[in-house]
Amino acid sequence: MRPYTVTKINDDTWQIAEVYHSPAALPMYLIVGKEKAALIDTGTGMDNLRETVEEITDLPVTVFNTHSHLDHAAGNHRFDRVYMNCLEEAAARVKDGFAEEARREFVELKCMYDPEAEEIRNFALEHMLEYDPEYDIFYIEDGEEIDLGGITLTALNVPGHTFGSMVYLDRKNRNAFCGDAVNPRSSIGMFPGSPTVEIYAHSLRRLLALTPDIERYFVGHRLYSFSTQDVEDVLACAEEILAGNTGEPYPMIVSRKGPIWGRIHWHNGKRITFNENMIRKTEN
Repeated sequence: MRPYTVTKINDDTWQIAEVYHSPAALPMYLIVGKEKAALIDTGTGMDNLRETVEEITDLPVTVFNTHSHLDHAAGNHRFDRVYMNCLEEAAARVKDGFAEEARREFVELKCMYDPEAEEIRNFALEHMLEYDPEYDIFYIEDGEEIDLGGITLTALNVPGHTFGSMVYLDRKNRNAFCGDAVNPRSSIGMFPGSPTVEIYAHSLRRLLALTPDIERYFVGHRLYSFSTQDVEDVLACAEEILAGNTGEPYPMIVSRKGPIWGRIHWHNGKRITFNENMIRKTEN
């Protein structure tokens, strides 16, 4: 078993996924230009991601985080230059929140409901690397362009899952790399001070308005991409919540201490889980 699966999407783009997160998977994306490469997210720090990246390209690689949760940014320290939105560093404790114990618990919880996941879980735990927080974080802003040589990525701030959530657009190949900003199972209000469902709906409207040329929105925690219609479905789900559909009780976050309860609402196979208590703290 290898720690990552690698799938070539086109001549410029590779999808790299951590095996432990099967069947949902945890995708990262490597976009290779003529002069440099961009790696979108770095996962939980299972094994040496940099070695896998260097099997694909020998160009300089810069990391661009979609956001700073431990399942998307705990491999950052393996790379020489890392960018994220400035709101993420303060909000997600990226310098001290990725201890090995926390990441081990995350993997165990993700695998606990899959009776066939024992081998994958054990493999992930055996290959989990210690996190070194001593690296520099640089900031990427809304609308900023990233020239890779022949390919330009555009960074868009899409608040919702977190305030600093970013989507990276590759207009040449009509792709968007969304992390958890666009997700078939979106989570809003996971932590105190999180964006509201109203902010998320506004963000999705803006994203759709700015991406009429995008054909594939690569989402977080799944190996497939969304169409424009799928993104519109997530927006419709948010709008139905705002219109008064409170959904059903749902355990948004599960830890050894027990669940943190929120609510869940579905629209056309897409769902949003949201925590009213966290949203209320944001609004007060």
